[in-house]
Amino acid sequence: MIDSPIRRGRMLAGGLAAAALLAASATPAAAHDSVIDADPPMGGTVEEFPREITLTFSGEPKLNFNTVAVSDTGTGEVLFTAEPELDGRYVTVAVPDDVRPGDGDYMVGFQITSSDGHSTRGKVTFSVGDPAAAQAPAAGEAGNGRDALPGWAIGAGVALAVLVGGVIAGVSVITRRSRRDG
Repeated sequence: MIDSPIRRGRMLAGGLAAAALLAASATPAAAHDSVIDADPPMGGTVEEFPREITLTFSGEPKLNFNTVAVSDTGTGEVLFTAEPELDGRYVTVAVPDDVRPGDGDYMVGFQITSSDGHSTRGKVTFSVGDPAAAQAPAAGEAGNGRDALPGWAIGAGVALAVLVGGVIAGVSVITRRSRRDG
């Protein structure tokens, strides 16, 4: 077989494309845990303020340095801060008896130690009122919930874009050289 610049360029492009596919399909070994579900529902509306709040994470948070704070988003008032109970992927706080806010919008802020050992912060929101009268939450309102893209997905997208750009640039350079060289 003849070893031409065009053939080398095609082989390089094929190898880079294969590397791009592998990079895009690879799952990172250590990603921070994120909220995948909540009770009350993320961005949802409930009739009464809950007596317990549970966040379900994508991994099992570690037992140290975990805090949950609940705030009224309308006034900015922090209603309470508590160290949550952990049960596998579930992080739960009991709402103190003296906390009985009415209708409104609330934020559950959290700081946990992810299963990968890193401190992770985030928030989810919910509303109290008539669920039938509630409007759908704005896209991305859940902060670190279902509407947000996980960090690994963004990183994989960027890596794929860089690799595809590299393939295009490499093929372009090889094609120009082969035309110039004859």
